[in-house]
Amino acid sequence: MRFKLPKLRSKSKQNGFVMITVITFIPLVFILSTVTITMAIQAYNTTTNQELIRQAQLASATAMDYAKEQYELDLNYSGTAETTLYETDTHVITFEVVSKGYSNPTNTQQDIQGIGRVYKKGESVATYTREIQGKVTYTSGSLSSARFIFIIDNSGSMSESEWLDSKSTVDAAINYVIDNAPTAEVAVIQYGTNHYSQEHKYDVTVSFTRDKTTATNWDREFGPGSSAYYDLQDHLPASLARMRIESVYGPGDALDLNGATDIQYVLFTDAWSDGLPSGNCCSHLKMRAADPSGWFDANGGSFSVGANFEEYNLLKDGTVFSEDGYPGLTSQFTILNINDDSDTQSTSAAVASPGGSWNGAIDSNPDDPEGNGLLPRRFISTTLAAGPDEILSLLQEIIEEEINI
Repeated sequence: MRFKLPKLRSKSKQNGFVMITVITFIPLVFILSTVTITMAIQAYNTTTNQELIRQAQLASATAMDYAKEQYELDLNYSGTAETTLYETDTHVITFEVVSKGYSNPTNTQQDIQGIGRVYKKGESVATYTREIQGKVTYTSGSLSSARFIFIIDNSGSMSESEWLDSKSTVDAAINYVIDNAPTAEVAVIQYGTNHYSQEHKYDVTVSFTRDKTTATNWDREFGPGSSAYYDLQDHLPASLARMRIESVYGPGDALDLNGATDIQYVLFTDAWSDGLPSGNCCSHLKMRAADPSGWFDANGGSFSVGANFEEYNLLKDGTVFSEDGYPGLTSQFTILNINDDSDTQSTSAAVASPGGSWNGAIDSNPDDPEGNGLLPRRFISTTLAAGPDEILSLLQEIIEEEINI
C-alpha cells in the first residue's frame, strides 16, 4: 500500500512573503513618524515662542517698575540704557527705560516708555520686543493721595440677589481701603438705565470721602432687576463717555480730583463682551459695529462713544483728567465680572490693569497704555458673593505696590 505525503510549503517562500509585507509597510511607518515628529516640533516651537514673548512682556513691565523706583530716588532721572535683566542657556533678556520728557508744569511727572527685549545668544537683533507707554510721578517726601472709584453695574440684568451680593462686596472693599490706605478717598458710581430706556446713565452715588458711614450708606439707583431685554442696559463705555463729556472730574464737580496722585477704578458687573447672544442692545463692555454712532442723552443731543477699548484707554493714559484740568494723572482698572462667557472674560482682562493672577485669554488692545496683552491682569471671574476675599487681595496689592504710603 502506498501513502501519499502532503506537500509542504517551502520555508523560503514563506519568508519571502513576510519580507515583502514588511517592506510594503516601511514607507507608511516612515511617513507617519515624520508627520508625528513634525507636529511635535511645531508644538514645541509654538510653546517656546509664547514663553519668549511672555518674557519680553515681563521685561517691559520690569522697566516701568524700575523707572518708578529710580524717579522716586532722583527727580532728575531721565531713563536707563538697555540693560541685561537675566540670561538663560539660549537667550538674553534685557530692559530699557526711555524718558520722553516731563508732562506737567511742575516737572514731577514724566512720560515713560518701558521696553523689554529677548535675544538669542550671539545675535544682535532682538527676537521679540515688547513696549509699554506710561507715566511716572514723583511723590517722594509726601504720601500719595489715591482715589478709589467703585463702579457698580446697576442694570436690569443684575437680579436682586446679585445686587445685594454686589453691595456687600463693595462695602467690604470700601472699608478695607479706608482702613489700610490712610490718605485714600473712595467714591461710588452706579451705571445703567431706566425701564424701557436706551439712555445710558451714570450716578455719582457717593462723592470722594473717607467716612465709612457715608461711603457705605447707599442703595440701588437704576435697574429694576428685570430679565427683559429692554432693561439690560449696562453699556459701560457709553456711561464713561457721558462722564467724560460732562466733565465730572473737574474742579468743583462731582468727582473733583483736586489733590489726587493716583486713580483706581474697581468695577463690579455682569455685562457681556460686546452684546447679548441675541444681539440686543446694550449689555456690553465695549463698542461693537452694530451700535449706534451716537447715544441719546437727557439734553436731547447725542455723543459719540470711543470704539472698542478707547474710553478705558483715555482714562488709563490720563487724557480725560487732563481735559478736566488735572494733567499728569493716570488710572488703573480692577474688575470682577460674574459672566463666565469666554469672550467676556478675555474682554474684561483687556480692560483690567496688569497685576493680580489672571493668566487666561485676553483681547487685543493695541492702544492700551499699560501694554497690549500683558499678563497677568487684575481681573476676577467669579460670583459677587464669592468676590470679597479675592477683591481684598487685589486691593492689598494696589496699596502696597502702586500707592506710595
